[in-house]
Amino acid sequence: MGDDTRSAAPPGSPYYPDSAMIPGSLSPLNQDYRELKLPVTEKASPKPRARRMSPVERQDQILGCAIKAFASKGIDNATHADVAALAGVSVPTVFHYFSTIEVLQEQVLVEVRRFLLDGFVLTRMHLHKPSYQIIEEMLVDFRDAVKEHTEYIRIWLEWSGSSRGAIWDQYLSFYDDATKALKRLIMKGRRDNSISPSINAGDAARIILGMAHTIAHMSLSGSSNKTVHSTIQALVLSYIQPPEV
Repeated sequence: MGDDTRSAAPPGSPYYPDSAMIPGSLSPLNQDYRELKLPVTEKASPKPRARRMSPVERQDQILGCAIKAFASKGIDNATHADVAALAGVSVPTVFHYFSTIEVLQEQVLVEVRRFLLDGFVLTRMHLHKPSYQIIEEMLVDFRDAVKEHTEYIRIWLEWSGSSRGAIWDQYLSFYDDATKALKRLIMKGRRDNSISPSINAGDAARIILGMAHTIAHMSLSGSSNKTVHSTIQALVLSYIQPPEV
């Protein structure tokens, strides 16, 4: 009873800590502590800041990225976040320039309208060439645009398939202006005898715009440039060009 209880205590008890629990001991456990290396926490790389631009340049850059996002995700599915990721800017920056998804959609479609109407029709209205030649060259250039500016064409195809709401109203406005411009080009050709006189100008304008859809579908489905060009020439030779040419 008088013995020191600690002397009889089993190793590892509160009264007799074994060597693994003694600081400085060379036991395997303490050896493990010495060799243990705590993981080094690496600092996260700072996110690269977007290149400084003027407000006009930034808006144009964001709109260009929006074209890509809408072509990839769809007019109804693309978001400000999708555009921000492509532009390398924050989501609030995109909202600063395009405050709602409706504003973003509208401006993307305005840009597609400009690309198609100004770039293919209006710029050719005053060329001093036979109208049938202007129309053929316009459709051939459109064929090339399907491959060189695919994002614009994909958005246009989806846009033309809308059937309600503000997006459809915008397309109807584009369709009306495009067919009116084509009709003026055809009437000019009828006056200078470079378009078949039997053609109804309104019908021909709608057929030419419909031909653009055919060209886009052919090109996107893998038809060769030669095949598409042959289809364009068939329309021009059999329908638009006057028989005496």
